[in-house]
Formats: sequence, C-alpha cells, structure tokens
Amino acid sequence: MVNKVNCRFINYFLSLGPCIRGFAHIRKVIAVDDTHLYGKYKGVMLSTVAQDMENHIYSIAFYIIDKENDASWTFFFEKIKSIMVDGPSSYFIYDSHKSIANDIVKVYNHAHHRYCMRYLGENLRVNYHYGENLYQFYNAAKAYSPEDFSDHFVEFKNYCPEAAFFLKHELGFEK
Repeated sequence: MVNKVNCRFINYFLSLGPCIRGFAHIRKVIAVDDTHLYGKYKGVMLSTVAQDMENHIYSIAFYIIDKENDASWTFFFEKIKSIMVDGPSSYFIYDSHKSIANDIVKVYNHAHHRYCMRYLGENLRVNYHYGENLYQFYNAAKAYSPEDFSDHFVEFKNYCPEAAFFLKHELGFEK
C-alpha cells in the first residue's frame, strides 16, 4: 500500500498460496519475529515461520511496514488468523516485545503464546553475564515435567539469583 498524498510506502503483506495450503500439514507452533530494514528501503519486516515434521523452517507470511506499532501488529495477526485459526492447539513463540504479546491476545483469544527460549537465554547471557551457567537455564526450559523443571530451576537460581528473579517475577512464567 502506498500513501496517495506523498507517494510513500506504507505496508505490504505477503503469504504465498502454497505456504498457506501447506500449513495445514505443519505443527501449529508459529514463531513470530521482526527485523529492521536498513539501506535504501527502510522499514520493518514482520514474519512468521513454523517447522515441518522434519524440522525444516517453513515460511508462512511476511508483512513489510514503514514503522512498527500496535496497529501494524494487530493487522498482521488478523491476516495470519485467516491462515491459522484460533484454538487451544495453536501456539505462538516470540521475543519479549510487548506489542507482540498484547496483539496476539487481542486477535487470538484461545491460542497459547510464550517467550522464545533462545531469546531469553541470550538476554540472560548479555544482561546478567551468566553465560557459563546458561546450560542450567536451558535444562529447566526443556524439562518435560514440573518436578524436573523445579529441580533445574532451583539449581539455576543458586548460581544466577538475579536472573532467576527476573524470570520469575519481572517476566513472569508458568511451570
């Protein structure tokens, strides 16, 4: 879409037909991310991907916008809803971007949404300088039972108390 007054680019949504049809056979776990575009064409590209049954990355949709805001995320998720219906078997993974979290909830009432484990790990490494103990965080994040999670998280908390406090109280997580 182009602004007719000043002929400036506003947005462009793209999802290819084969990707839409193929999504019916893919795990209903969507990773959502954004990347800022630099160079001649500035803006932000919002994207969604999933994994197929052989763990290959499967592109679903892209949305290129002039600037990132709540309205653009809401529009993007409304378009995605025509591809992936809202339901308790739908999952979204994203970084800790507040607009993403808020707008997923607006559009998808029943889908689950959680933070990306790798993003959180990188955040802990950079902001809390616990790189050598990150394996304890990943052990807790990958635990299959609440008991295993608690055991690993207690171990993580013993070595990285500030990071554990951040995860539990400021970020908020469910076991």
